[in-house]
Amino acid sequence: MNIQAATLYVLNEKNKIIGINERNQTSVTVVFIGKTRESICTYFHTDLPQSMVEEIQQHTLESIHILNLCRIIEKYKPVKDIWIGPAYTFNQDSMFISESEITLIDESNKNLLLQHFRELLGELEERMPIAAYIINDEAVSVCCSARISSQAAEAGLMTIEPYRGKGIGQKVVHKWSDEIFKQGLLPIYSTSWDNLSSQRVAQKLGLIQFGMDFSIRV
Repeated sequence: MNIQAATLYVLNEKNKIIGINERNQTSVTVVFIGKTRESICTYFHTDLPQSMVEEIQQHTLESIHILNLCRIIEKYKPVKDIWIGPAYTFNQDSMFISESEITLIDESNKNLLLQHFRELLGELEERMPIAAYIINDEAVSVCCSARISSQAAEAGLMTIEPYRGKGIGQKVVHKWSDEIFKQGLLPIYSTSWDNLSSQRVAQKLGLIQFGMDFSIRV
C-alpha cells in the first residue's frame, strides 16, 4: 500500500500528501487510507491540522467508519467526494494472447487517438506506455499510465461506449502491464466498488487484490 500511495500522490519528506500525482488537480485529498488484511496505512495532507490528524487516527485504529471520518473532515473543509474500492496487482507470469489490433502509441502514430482520446495528445510522454485497441484506424480502447512513480504505475483504462463489455478492455490493460513490467515497475490496477465493469476486467485478467483504497477529497 505504501508503494501505491507514493504513486498516487506527491509526498513530502514526512510522508504527508502535497498533491495528487498528475498534471490537472481539481480537488485536494486530505486523507488516504490503504487497508490490507494485515495492516492499515494512513496518509494525511500536509495542511490538515494536527489535532484533526490525531482524531482521525483514533477512528481508524481497527476499522474505517466513513460517516465519522466525514464529520471530522467537515470541521476543516466541505467534503467533495469519497473514493473507496479494491486495489489489484498483476501476475507477471500470466499468459495472454497478443492481438494485431493492439498497438503501442507514440509520437509516430498518435493520430490514432485523435477521434476518441484527443485529451491524451498533450500528455503523451507522461502517460506512456499507452496500449490501444485499433479498429478502422482509430483507437477505441486505451490503457495508459494514469500515475507513475519510481516504483510503480497505476493503470488508466478508457473504452468508448460501443465497445464496452466486449473483452477489449482487459486486452489493452494486459498489454500495458507487460510494458510496465519491462520497465522494472510494478503495475497497479484500482477501481471503485460501484464500478462493476472495471471489476470484471480485473476478474477476467486474474488480478490479485492486495488491499482496499479509501480517500476523502475536499
